Amino acid sequence: MITLWNHFWVREAPPHALALVRICLGIFLLVYASTYALHITLLFSNEGLALPLYNDAPSPLVAHFLFTLSLIALLGFTFGAYFRVCATACFFLGLYYWQLHLHMFPSSYNRILCFVLLVFMWSGAHKTFSYDAKRTHGSWTAWDPISILPQRFIALQISLTFIGVSLQKWLLPAWKTGEILAYTFIGRWSTPLSNTLIRLNLPVEFYDGAILVVKILQPLAGIGVWIRQYRLASIIFIQSFLMLVTVLLGIWWFIFLIPACILFYPPEEVYAYLKQKNGI
Repeated sequence: MITLWNHFWVREAPPHALALVRICLGIFLLVYASTYALHITLLFSNEGLALPLYNDAPSPLVAHFLFTLSLIALLGFTFGAYFRVCATACFFLGLYYWQLHLHMFPSSYNRILCFVLLVFMWSGAHKTFSYDAKRTHGSWTAWDPISILPQRFIALQISLTFIGVSLQKWLLPAWKTGEILAYTFIGRWSTPLSNTLIRLNLPVEFYDGAILVVKILQPLAGIGVWIRQYRLASIIFIQSFLMLVTVLLGIWWFIFLIPACILFYPPEEVYAYLKQKNGI
């Protein structure tokens, strides 16, 4: 039993799966940051609309400096350049922006992202596909083994998120019927696609069925990702669900979890696949 426990939680493993997630997350965060790039003074300075929790908002000059520093840290994070420094900077600058402005928009996205960045700080995700690997070993594809624990933590967070939100849907009165979905399609989260769907004037039973399917499949997928024979089907559901949330509700902040689903696969299998396909 102890051997199985250690094999699952603390064995050494190839870093490739985590490195791929690092790159995808870094690209996502760079794109996300770019949506604020033209509004730094308005959103993050004392001449704008910032409503900080703890400290006064800085001057526009300081706000632009901190934003530039954030972009540099994100680039270092993405390319695995001086990774520990950049990952730590991303985490604490993320907390800074949260207390400065983003706390007004509470979301499970922010909590998941904060947790993931915290894990990446000590993960070893820069041990391959990185500038640090190139600098240390002379090759971007060189690698050193890392503990599997960070990968397990992130995968477990994704799994528990889907199980938790499904329990919420089963318990909250608003999710007893499909009306909440129909109203969402005409509310503030609506998109052109959801507006088109609502114009079809489908019966409420359609929305009832959609909610019931989600309530059943979400927890099953959250568990199924850990079972080899159900893993692929569970991942396909999770990724499809996140894409539907993006195109039907315009809630795109969770799409960074799509590439993170690779973490449910044993890292040895990911490495073997990459080695077979690309000869790394």
